[in-house]
Amino acid sequence: MPEQDQPAAARSRAAVVSAAPAAAAEAARAEAERLLADGYSVLLLTPAFGKRKPDPSRGGVHVVEVRVGTSFDSAPGALGKIGRKAVLTTRNARGKALGNPAATWSAADIAVEIGPYLDAFAPDVVVACDKTAEKAVAKVGRAAVAPGKAQSTAKSPEQPSLLIGSNNNAGMGYAWARAVREHAGITARNIQKKSYAFAYGSDIKAEDKDWVDPLWGLARVADTLDTVTHVLSESGLAVFGRLNGGMLADDLPELRRAGIRSGLLFHGSDIRSPDRHIELYKFSPFRAPVSEEDQKLTEVLRGKTDEMAKWVAEFDGPVFVSTPDLIDDVPHATWLPVVVDLEQWTEGTRTPLEREVPVVVHAPSRPFMKGSDLIEPTLRDLESRGLIEYRRLEHIPQAELVGVVQDADIVLDHFVIGNYGVMTCQAMAAGRVGIANIDQRVRDRVPARIPTIQADPDSLGEVIEGVLADRDAARATAAAGRAFVREFHDGRKSAEAVEPWLRG
Repeated sequence: MPEQDQPAAARSRAAVVSAAPAAAAEAARAEAERLLADGYSVLLLTPAFGKRKPDPSRGGVHVVEVRVGTSFDSAPGALGKIGRKAVLTTRNARGKALGNPAATWSAADIAVEIGPYLDAFAPDVVVACDKTAEKAVAKVGRAAVAPGKAQSTAKSPEQPSLLIGSNNNAGMGYAWARAVREHAGITARNIQKKSYAFAYGSDIKAEDKDWVDPLWGLARVADTLDTVTHVLSESGLAVFGRLNGGMLADDLPELRRAGIRSGLLFHGSDIRSPDRHIELYKFSPFRAPVSEEDQKLTEVLRGKTDEMAKWVAEFDGPVFVSTPDLIDDVPHATWLPVVVDLEQWTEGTRTPLEREVPVVVHAPSRPFMKGSDLIEPTLRDLESRGLIEYRRLEHIPQAELVGVVQDADIVLDHFVIGNYGVMTCQAMAAGRVGIANIDQRVRDRVPARIPTIQADPDSLGEVIEGVLADRDAARATAAAGRAFVREFHDGRKSAEAVEPWLRG
């Protein structure tokens, strides 16, 4: 069913607790499936003999086999292993002797293990499938109902609320969420699933261990079902961690059962086809990568973007791209401009090009994608002739980067991809002379002149010498940069891009 035709859905959550090990919990599984059919998001908790075994959602039900503790868990080495095995074997024998798998564990055993999961998932109703499970639920301070007795209640947020995740490349997820809050008046948050060398802002952070932790994932389900109406997935990533599998495609069934609308957002290499780029752009880095590392990267991107493109073609929600060049790859996409914080990126106090020997800055986050190797011989030659002072910046904190760019005369950004991105916008906001290779097909998609000076790897030397020969003209271009950023990249256009979807 297309997303726009999805009926309003209940967002209730149910936990099904069984004291029988998973293999013997057929009745519990049947109850979980019944609740799923009734519109619940469902967590099925059963004990396990060995290590905790969180599995991706099985048919829409979150199944967690909790590891039952013993007094030997903290014992070191062989003693702990032998003692634990002896206790569990005894308990298992007890259950078999009584012909009742639930008798394998005591209510206290179960309560200790299920408590954190119930707290994270915060179910509206808990179903106990046997007497031991019922006692265990009571021990964690919750009431339980018998199978077949749960009653679903419809609920959903009254106002639109956006969740963006889970990438936050260059801090843009956080910036877009803030823009939606400030300029559209709509609640919005972002998730960042990994740490970056630079301290980007984020509303919800997840380290690698959180991303794979079912407790973290279940808490994200609870929060999302209670508060979110729209999910914007960066690079096709999930918002529930690895709970369902790790990609939006894995989370979609649960999101759509809850009536939550989903869209896709791409930053660049997550959707840019190397083969199409080679066809369209003369200096494409994918045409003849030199290093083995870049050759491997090109092949990886070729495979990943091919698969993503197939999925995007079948996806029935909106698609957004952060830079205009990506419309080559997703023609029906909407441009969602990157955002620059103009309060942070203020104009530098030094007028650009007032120094006899100007400072030229290049800050490649990924040199292969910026064309750094193609332009640096030219820059080194200019520097050796005393015409410029060249500074290549890498792994520099954001706060420090601001000051360096503000003090520069010329900032160089993209030279092989053909677009303009965050660094170009930051340089314009700081009133610097920006030089980049922005393809005409990209310039034509922006409804205003982009105030940067055009150069490609072949013409860069000549262009810089021309800037030095006519500094006033270059300063005039730089002077127009901040107004351009304010018009297209201060967050207002970004909020406008998504607001019709959020309010529709």
